[in-house]
Amino acid sequence: MKLAWKEIRHSKSKYILIEIILILMIFMVVFLSGLANGLGWAISAAIENTDAEYFVMSTDAEKLISISNVDKEALEQVASQTQDNVTNLNIKRSNINTLADEKKLDITYFAIEPDSFLSPEIVEGEALSKSSAKYPILLDDSFKEQNIVIGDVVEDSVTGLSLTVVGFIQDEIYGHSPVGFIGTDTFTALNLEVNSSYTEKYNAIAVQGSDIEKINVNGLEVIDKATVINNLPGYSAEQLTIKMILWVLVIISAAVLGVFFYVITIQKKKQFGVLKAIGMKMSELTRYIMSQVLIISVIGMVIGNLIAIGMAYMLPSSMPFALKIPMVVIISVVFVVISLLTSLVSVRKVAKVDPIVIIGGNE
Repeated sequence: MKLAWKEIRHSKSKYILIEIILILMIFMVVFLSGLANGLGWAISAAIENTDAEYFVMSTDAEKLISISNVDKEALEQVASQTQDNVTNLNIKRSNINTLADEKKLDITYFAIEPDSFLSPEIVEGEALSKSSAKYPILLDDSFKEQNIVIGDVVEDSVTGLSLTVVGFIQDEIYGHSPVGFIGTDTFTALNLEVNSSYTEKYNAIAVQGSDIEKINVNGLEVIDKATVINNLPGYSAEQLTIKMILWVLVIISAAVLGVFFYVITIQKKKQFGVLKAIGMKMSELTRYIMSQVLIISVIGMVIGNLIAIGMAYMLPSSMPFALKIPMVVIISVVFVVISLLTSLVSVRKVAKVDPIVIIGGNE
């Protein structure tokens, strides 16, 4: 390790160039992982944030929560078949208008029972269950960028129903759309404005717990949260594509380091020949080469990660970006391991060096 570090310090310009390329590549990989997590989060955050472990949905919905259809009678049946807490959930994509400047804003309504376990954590304002407003709504804090404040009245663009903003919630997004939590009675009022014969129905029944063995209602099935998320429109395809690109880049980045060191090894054949001639064992040369690769890859990995993490704090809140430290650690470890494995090609080349031929000038 000491000899490897001395050579790196001696040939700074050559190794700095390699280091810069590696830093850029590992930064690109880590940044892409944050983008992949952010895009996934922007689709599924509102579902992931719920305290529900399972969802009861109609079998004909094919595990797609937004098109599932469950009636009130089914909710009562499910409640009687489990000791866990159960509650209803409705999801509806819509638009709201701000009365001040008449902006039309995209929103996804999550209709819940205000005092149920699906009620989100409030970061500002008051909960739906504590509000005295006729039709209260909790908005994701991204709506603050539209100059919406607590007490403002927004209008549902389809029905014209006025909703009072009573609080803000954080990181509640569904299908790349910010979420607004409303009560079931408000959701019913919205639907009655469109259809006077509307009867209360739900997209799903949320179950808090794991007592699901006895739940058996005709036309319904119990689905775990992870499966519901994976079946959200665009989630699986988007994540698979980005993560495939990510891991290909990890392998390419490590391979680039291996190629650089292979070229450097060829350029230093005479030095290795001399080292062999004076009695240095192949095991020592292997440690020397792999130590250099380890030093270069670790330095590049650390700096690249720091740049990516620093960049994460500078990005606008509207950009779907989320760095997960466990994922960054996995990428970093895999990068270093693959780098060490690619260095074995250089080791193999050194093993074939004949000191007599090299020193004699007959290579």
